[in-house]
Amino acid sequence: MMITRRNASAPGSGRLLCWALVVLGVLGASSAHAQTGRNRPRATPTAVPAVEVARIGFVEGPAEVQNPGGVWTAAVEDQPLSIGDRVRTLQGGTVRIEFPWTAIAMGDASEVSLPKAGVLTLQLESGRIDLDPEQTLLRVLTPEASVSGSGRTLVRREGTTTFVASHSGGAVVEAQDMVVRLGINRGTAVKSGQPPDAALPLGPAPRVVSPASDPRYVLPGEVVRLTWTGDDPSFHLEVLSIDSDVPVISRDIQGQGHDLRLNWLGTFRWRVSGRRGPIESQTSGEGLICVVEK
Repeated sequence: MMITRRNASAPGSGRLLCWALVVLGVLGASSAHAQTGRNRPRATPTAVPAVEVARIGFVEGPAEVQNPGGVWTAAVEDQPLSIGDRVRTLQGGTVRIEFPWTAIAMGDASEVSLPKAGVLTLQLESGRIDLDPEQTLLRVLTPEASVSGSGRTLVRREGTTTFVASHSGGAVVEAQDMVVRLGINRGTAVKSGQPPDAALPLGPAPRVVSPASDPRYVLPGEVVRLTWTGDDPSFHLEVLSIDSDVPVISRDIQGQGHDLRLNWLGTFRWRVSGRRGPIESQTSGEGLICVVEK
C-alpha cells in the first residue's frame, strides 16, 4: 500500500485552515480578555471534592490510610478511597480494598497507592496483594512491572524485585517492552530495569497437617494451632471465609506452625504457601476451622 502526502490543494485542506483560524481567534480573544481582566479581583477557587474510586471493605489488625498531603490515620471499614490516597498495613494487619468490579487483599507489612492514570490503577509499593480470581484483574503497577489479565493472582514486591504468580492462569506481566503470559501455577520475577524472567512452574506446595479437612471447632477468640510441613525457609498464611477467595487474614509466617485466633462466627479455610524471598510456591490444600457460639 502506498502512502501519499497531501498538498495544499488537497480536499479538506481549506477546512483545516478554517479550523486553525477559529482556534487562533479563540486564543486571541482569551488573551485579550486576560489582559483587560488583569486588574480585576480573582474569585476564590472552589475546592473540588475527591471522587471515590474504591472503598475499604474489611480491616483486621493495624492498618492506616493517608490522603494526599495528609498524615497517616487508622483505616476503618467502609472508608472511601480516592485518587492519590495510600493504604498500608503494619505487622499482622490485613486490608480488603473493594473496587466496583473486583477486590484485593493486602498482606501484612504492605503499602499501596492509587495514582492518577488513564485507567484505574493500583500501585504496589511494597509487600503482597491477592487479586479476586472471579473478576478481570485491576491494573497493578510496581516500579518494575505492569500486571493485568484475569484469574487468581498474587503480586509481591521486595526490594527492587516484583514476583507475580498465577494460580488459575490468565495473568499478564509486562516490563521493558516484553510481555509474559502466565499459565496455571506459573510465576515470573521482574528485577529493576530488566524484562520479566521466563514463566516457570511454582515450587512444590507445603502440606497441611492440622486442622485439615476434618474441621476444628473453636469459640470466638479461642486459639487454634495451625501446623504444616514444607521445605521452604518461611511461609505465607491465608485464612478465607468459606464462600470467598479473598483472604481475611494474609500474613508472612516463620516456621511451620501458627497460633490463630478468629473473632468471627462461621466456617473458615486456611492454606499456606512456601516462600524464599519474594518467590512463592504453590499453595497447600486447605484445612477447615468452624467458629461457633458457646
